Amino acid sequence: MDTLNVAFKPPFPFLQYHVMNQEGYFEELAPTIEATNFANEGLTIVSAYSDGDVDLAFMGITPAIKMKSKGVPGKVTAANHKNGFVVFAHKDFAALWDEHGADAFQKFREEKGRKFKFSTFPKGSVAFILLQYWLREELGVSPDLVDVEPMAGGSPVKRSLLSGNVDGTVIMEPIPTALEARGAPFERITWAGSFMSGQPGGIMFMHDRLWNENPDLAESVVAQHTRATETIQKQPAVAAKAVSKAKGDKLPTEIARKALNSKASNYISDPAGITESTQLFVKQMEELGQIDSGVSTDTIFEQSLYDTIAE
Repeated sequence: MDTLNVAFKPPFPFLQYHVMNQEGYFEELAPTIEATNFANEGLTIVSAYSDGDVDLAFMGITPAIKMKSKGVPGKVTAANHKNGFVVFAHKDFAALWDEHGADAFQKFREEKGRKFKFSTFPKGSVAFILLQYWLREELGVSPDLVDVEPMAGGSPVKRSLLSGNVDGTVIMEPIPTALEARGAPFERITWAGSFMSGQPGGIMFMHDRLWNENPDLAESVVAQHTRATETIQKQPAVAAKAVSKAKGDKLPTEIARKALNSKASNYISDPAGITESTQLFVKQMEELGQIDSGVSTDTIFEQSLYDTIAE
């Protein structure tokens, strides 16, 4: 295999890619790496993959589920992180939440005369599905009490919060840390790990042809991914520098480093860490009409590559 085509996006859920890239781990693989940044391109990473142009994709679990529901070749061969999102709300609502829990949404409507408004990522995103699960399954909050406005990425979500156009969001690092550093009037009211243990997020999705035709290379890719995870866990300053360089002026290294201290920064490689909770996402996507029918764990995940290199 002369060229390995890699698709990625810059955010924190794909931190292993940035470490692998910045620390030269990709260079230890035999093929030339052709990497494409799909930042601000919506879910077109799925289109590129489905067209056969991508061998390896760093993406969210929800587009991977969608692709597998349509029979697209490939599987999740490594997780990137788990429990990686927080519910972030205006401090006034946070006070209601502390006192009333799920009933805070009713209290908010009584006090404000309107629904609570969330902004979040697009309808096909991990954040959107997680928010729906939290509201519907965990809290049982009536749709009459909440509006959800999907937006095209982290920057629009952040602007919506700072402008006061919305009351809260479900978001991953480093956005909560960055907003806290600016003194924005928002607080973390809960964390995904408290209501969905092993909540899936970013993953590494590998085309079938990679392990069918180049099994040694496929194992090497997973090994380098695992190496990157160990770097994140043991040398967070190195990881912070890598993602800051990828994001440019939007993410100072000191903010990235602080965000890695968050309990929403849980980086792993073993796919087994997210397989059970992924089925909760499958169920939500089916109920929301985003996929036609359920998708089995074996259809989504290929565990054997990680198990081989972990021996």
